[in-house]
Formats: sequence, structure tokens, C-alpha cells
Amino acid sequence: MSGKDSVRNHSFEYMRSIACLAIVLMHMMNVSEILYRSEISKSSDCFSMMIVYLMMWAVPLFVMVTGALILDPSKNISLKNLYGKYILRVFGALVLFTIIFRFVDMLMNGESFSAAVIGSAFYKLFTATSWSHLWYLYLMIGLYVLLPAYRSVTAGLDKKTFLYILAVYAVFLSLLPLSDIFGVSTGFHLQTSAVYVLFFFAGYAVKSGILNIKKSMALILFLLATALIVLFCIMRYELDLAGLDVMLGSYSSPLVVVQSVSLFILMYKNETSEKSGLFAKLITVFDRNSFGIYLIHMIFLRLFLRHMQINPYGTLYMFAVVYFATLVISFGIAFLLHLIPGVRRIV
Repeated sequence: MSGKDSVRNHSFEYMRSIACLAIVLMHMMNVSEILYRSEISKSSDCFSMMIVYLMMWAVPLFVMVTGALILDPSKNISLKNLYGKYILRVFGALVLFTIIFRFVDMLMNGESFSAAVIGSAFYKLFTATSWSHLWYLYLMIGLYVLLPAYRSVTAGLDKKTFLYILAVYAVFLSLLPLSDIFGVSTGFHLQTSAVYVLFFFAGYAVKSGILNIKKSMALILFLLATALIVLFCIMRYELDLAGLDVMLGSYSSPLVVVQSVSLFILMYKNETSEKSGLFAKLITVFDRNSFGIYLIHMIFLRLFLRHMQINPYGTLYMFAVVYFATLVISFGIAFLLHLIPGVRRIV
């Protein structure tokens, strides 16, 4: 590890690592619930989805880390660098894994190879109909394409106006959509809107000190949001209140927004240090492979849960077996891929 890599703010490595662990857990519980819903009790169904809902902060945490790192006006990102480094990496991963997943589907479904397989892979690439977790890559490409506009905002706004922008995003992208609980869709929309832009700006706002919330208050907010998610999940499944899905299963939920931003504040430290010790080095290695783990892990969740028909609800320790097997194998493959020069730039 070079001196440049070792002396820096390492908060983001911990954030990406814990977010990666949470995403694998969230996807495992979600896939298990979908596959074995008809075979489990209502309480087991509720417990599974509660874990899913409690892990919803993971993707926003990734987005906030990205925003904190690349929205800083002092960081020089030219259009050439933007497209040649950031967008090329994500788009390359999208192309590669759309093709890989199409071949995995072909093998697992017993299809014979033909030219149509390649054609269908590129159709899925264009229409975003490949494996569902690739949506994150489309999200990142969308954020990167507009990055020059977003960076001009962070460079040109004073603190008061920036906080106003965050408040507007929170109202329009998180609070107003709650009307869907009552079956009423709001007619008020931002003309260019996605809640992920809120997370993108929030990461930078915390890092730059624009959004200054004490860690003690952040802890209270995180625990409150978490408790409400647990409560609403129980109400949703015990009382069959499907309308609460808007509050639970959406990244735009105010509870997810509060939980995500609060966790970012709790984990972020505005200091640089030199990494030392085995655990710190392991975190660095794991973080370096977290993107690859994200891309790869669904292959093994599908293999174990769907094609090998492992029902983890039968013996609950199987959840731990499937989780750690998926994590370890995905990490191992990502680590090996990092040794290949051309592929290293993608994963």
C-alpha cells in the first residue's frame, strides 16, 4: 500500500464494507422469502421482511459515500476523466455482468447456446431487464452523467441555499410520496428527480460540515427510525396493511432517509490516519473488493436457494451457512478478478 493510500480518511472503507455485508444479507432474506413464501408462517414472513427493511440503508450509504468523495469542488474531475474512469468502469461492469448473468441463466435453465443468447443479453442490457440488482449500476451512470451539474451546485451555493436544496429534495422525494399509503398519488414533482440525488448531496453535506448534526442526535434518530421500521413491519404483516409498504420497502421512505443519513453521520470521522493492524488491513482489502462482491453474490444466492433448493427456514442455521458461503465465495472470486489487469478496472 502506498503512502498516498495509507494516510487518508478511512471512514469510507468501513462504510462501504458494512454496506456490502448488509446488502448480501438483505438480498439473501428477500430471495428466501420470495422462493419459500408459501411454505412459511406469517411470523417467519414478517421476520424475513423485517431484516430486508432494516437493511435498506445499505444502498443509500454507498451513494452518500460516492457523493462525499466526488462532489468536493476541490477535486478536479474533467469530462475526460469522468467518462474515461468513472462511467467507463460502471458501464464496463454492466456489460460484462449482463453477459455473464445471461450465460448463468442459460446453464441453470438448461438452455442450449446460440447466437440468440448474446443478442438477448444486449437486449437486457439496453432495457435494464437483466438481474435486478444491476439497477444500481444504471443509477450510478445516471448520477455520473449529471455530475458536472451537481458539482457546480456544490461549488456555487452557500450553506443556507444548500440546506434549502436538501430540504426541497426531502419534501418532494421522501415526504410527499407517502400519500401513496392512502392510495393518493401527489401531483407535485421535481422535474428532474430521484431520491438518490438527495443521498448524493447529503453525503457531501455531512463531509463538508454543511449538514452538522451531533453524533448523539444522529444515534437517537437512527434508533428511532429503526424502531419505527420494526413497528410498522409488524403492523404490516399482522394487520395485513399493505399500504405500509410505501413506508417500508422504498428508498424514498422518510424512515430510510433518516436511518441512512444518521448512520453516515455516526460512521464518518473528519480525520486522516495511517492504517495499522491486521483488522484495518483486512477492511481495506474487503472494501477494495466490495463492488465485485455486490456484482457476484446473486449468482450464489440463486444457486443455493433456487437451483439447489436449500430452504433455510427448515433449519435456521442454514441462513448463516448460505450467507457466509455466499460472502466468502464472492469475495474469493472478486479478489482473483482483481489480479487480472483488464478486469481490475471494472470490478
